[in-house]
Amino acid sequence: MAILAKRDTQNRSRLLYCLSGFLIFIASFFIATSAQASTEANVVYTNDGFTAQVQVTSLIELEVSVKFENAVGVAAENFELDFQIVSPLNTNLLNRLPGTLVSLPADFPVLISIKPIADRGFSFEGVAEIEIYTKNLHYVAGSPLRLFHSSDGGEFKDITVTTGAGSYRARGQMGTFSDFLIAADLRTPVSVVAGKVTAFSDYLQAQSSVIESPTYNLLSAALSILQQQVSAGSYGSAQNTVNEIITILETADGAVMPSIWRSSKDLQNVSGTLLAQARTIRYSLRIL
Repeated sequence: MAILAKRDTQNRSRLLYCLSGFLIFIASFFIATSAQASTEANVVYTNDGFTAQVQVTSLIELEVSVKFENAVGVAAENFELDFQIVSPLNTNLLNRLPGTLVSLPADFPVLISIKPIADRGFSFEGVAEIEIYTKNLHYVAGSPLRLFHSSDGGEFKDITVTTGAGSYRARGQMGTFSDFLIAADLRTPVSVVAGKVTAFSDYLQAQSSVIESPTYNLLSAALSILQQQVSAGSYGSAQNTVNEIITILETADGAVMPSIWRSSKDLQNVSGTLLAQARTIRYSLRIL
């Protein structure tokens, strides 16, 4: 009975947190909208990425940096960048979040869209890395803020690989583009890890036909061990297994599995996607 009472109290506390956060979010949105001016962005491109200094409104600013391991066509004319305040009533976006326990922070309800133009010939190999920095949020130990990514209007997924102070900085990796946001994730850390492992498993199986058999068998065997360790709560051992998976993926070249993403979206960047998924699993295991 004591355990049930404790869980009931925790559930009510979580519900109250979500409700209060939603009310604050609505108030913040109207404040941000009333202060909104034309978005100003200063973007600097290099051969391996770009950095954008963005003033979304008079109250909200951010810096976004994107880096590529190996890319072709990194230039201003090949990208469409968009930064916008998101309404708490925008059900089209909210329905893309992974459940009601994930919500946009009241002080930073910003959707970031990075879309390489389809017919301009941009491509990259392996993982792309994005870092978002803003003074509108503040890092504290145990913060639920995470970096989420959505491709082609799909569900947003946690891609966080590091978070840190200054005032808040989050870094993630991906094998595709296009939408990004920072959200507060109140799901239990254990459920987040389990969900990420399941997503890795599903994607690995879906791409089995394009991965050379010896490498696929190594990944599949390591994944089976990882699933058992996560199920048993052996998270320290699970970290070691994830590191083994990452090493396998890092040493696999384009002959072993597809590793290139193009703006025409005619290729599956299997290597980059799996590597990004494995690294965000490692992040979530580390903070358990």
